[in-house]
Amino acid sequence: MKQRYKFMLWISVCLPLMVSCDEYLDVQPSKTSSLVPTTLEHLETLLNDYDSFYQETNGTAIYSSDDYGLYKEIYEAKSNAYGITTVEFATWDIEYLPGRGDGLWTSEYKKIFTANMVLENLNRVSGDAEQKKVLEAEAHLIKAYSYWILANTHCLPYTEANKHEMGLVLKNSVNFEESPTRATLEQTYTMIEQELEGALKLQNPLTVVNNKFRTWRGSKPAADAFAARYYLFRNNYAEALKYASYALEGHDELMDYNVDMRYSANKSEVTINPNTDKEIVEIKFPYTHDNQIDMTDMMEWKEFYYFRMLSNSSWWYIPSKELLALYDRDYDLRYKYHMVENYSYDRGMTSPAYAYPGYIFFYKDRIPSGPTVAEMILTKAECQARMGDYIEAMNTVNVLREKRMDKNAPSDKIKLSASSQTEAISKILQERRREMPFSTRWYDIRRFNNNEDPDDDVVLTREFYPYTNFGILGKETLKTYSLDKNSRRFAAPILNTEIESSLGKIQQNIY
Repeated sequence: MKQRYKFMLWISVCLPLMVSCDEYLDVQPSKTSSLVPTTLEHLETLLNDYDSFYQETNGTAIYSSDDYGLYKEIYEAKSNAYGITTVEFATWDIEYLPGRGDGLWTSEYKKIFTANMVLENLNRVSGDAEQKKVLEAEAHLIKAYSYWILANTHCLPYTEANKHEMGLVLKNSVNFEESPTRATLEQTYTMIEQELEGALKLQNPLTVVNNKFRTWRGSKPAADAFAARYYLFRNNYAEALKYASYALEGHDELMDYNVDMRYSANKSEVTINPNTDKEIVEIKFPYTHDNQIDMTDMMEWKEFYYFRMLSNSSWWYIPSKELLALYDRDYDLRYKYHMVENYSYDRGMTSPAYAYPGYIFFYKDRIPSGPTVAEMILTKAECQARMGDYIEAMNTVNVLREKRMDKNAPSDKIKLSASSQTEAISKILQERRREMPFSTRWYDIRRFNNNEDPDDDVVLTREFYPYTNFGILGKETLKTYSLDKNSRRFAAPILNTEIESSLGKIQQNIY
């Protein structure tokens, strides 16, 4: 009775029976105060609430890789340009982050809880048997995806040496008394593979509703794309290549930046140096920047397999100088539209003026993190190159390049070429970084440092001011922060509140 009460209480508080994506769906069940799911439609409603699933509030992914720029010049131009939590993530802190961190652990376990809610109730509700199988597989995809994100953020990279290290808390029910003790990393990855196996039973195509791909729900291409990502990060290139190819067979539409991208028609003008040499500067944003709340542009981004977004509450993805140097500023349309020049003015750095770009994709806070067609092309190319077929790998990556580079550029600027396997891998990984900054770079560094190829290893180093729990010590001598390739800090700290709420059963990472 106690568990049933908790179950019904959760339903009455959290079940959003007004469908969030009302633009796409006609049926909108009404709310009740204490509803236990009785029909398949109730479970459909849980999964249709994309607002509960699409955002990833992952400070580690945003700030901890070498795609993020932490610079004294920016701090000196505006002392509040960096929040203290940002600096802690960017310097791989272990002392203060457990007390503030971010909400990733909580938000991803909420998604897992919802998936378990669906799985536990499928046999209890009425409805079509075949559609129940689809929902079952989709719930497994949600769990596999969330466990993967959590494992690649809060656990050490999976290796033979690390497999007995601490993994995740594995939840297979909505029972509030289920043990919160962390499993081993090996057990965690066994669970992810079991969930992935269930997800791969999805056979429904990526459907179109009202001229928009229904990417906030599971499909066969979505499951194949996630499987390709999973196996790439396990360094299983044959399986990653297989599933990337399957995904591309199911869906391979790319945005052509020559015709599908444009600047916003809404001009943004900022006054800089108002007290000295007053000047009005126009900031050019991509059209995808315009809508903070309206999801239309995001839903219409036809490259998605699975609708997930990295979400940045600071509203400034500060690209590192190293990242900026990777782009051809004359011909790469990703630089033209996504690297917004003078974005620092938008963030208030106007008096005195300090010019620095920002990476913009959807509005100011969201960039794609779910599997996309571009990611699958890059995965396919990387696997081909690592397996020795580097000539075909360059042909593959150039399919993407032709949609991203200015069509009027010289042909040698559009198409990449390589004369060796090593050169091909290097160029493909650079292209991967240009295409998917911030969202995958942290995860990529983890796998590069633990595969059999020493050429792609990354040691992270920054120079910045020291800090305390209360703020940045901007008058002290700069300090060098480093993260060696085998550092235990590749597992981000878990919030103290999570440990405390488990009565200490969840164990903090050991550093």
